[in-house]
Amino acid sequence: MKKKPIRISANEINRFTYCPYQWYYGRVYGQKALKEKYLAVERKEVPHEGNFKRGLKFHEKYYSSYRLRKRVEWLIILLFAVLLIWGIMQWSQL
Repeated sequence: MKKKPIRISANEINRFTYCPYQWYYGRVYGQKALKEKYLAVERKEVPHEGNFKRGLKFHEKYYSSYRLRKRVEWLIILLFAVLLIWGIMQWSQL
């Protein structure tokens, strides 16, 4: 019997780099089962704090810190642009 070659798509590589656990559980259980588990957690049908729920909390915390970091980066860029324009205006008046 000939073995099928294992193929990994670019989407799977993206999922793996985002979260190896999410990629693994998606490969083992399938996306449909993960979606059902996520909805069960959202509806609070899961009585105990499992790994899945802790993973969701981790990703929510990571995403909120990522958004904050991006906002700070944009503020720094904006501040730098304003200072650059102000400096050019001051220099041109000399």
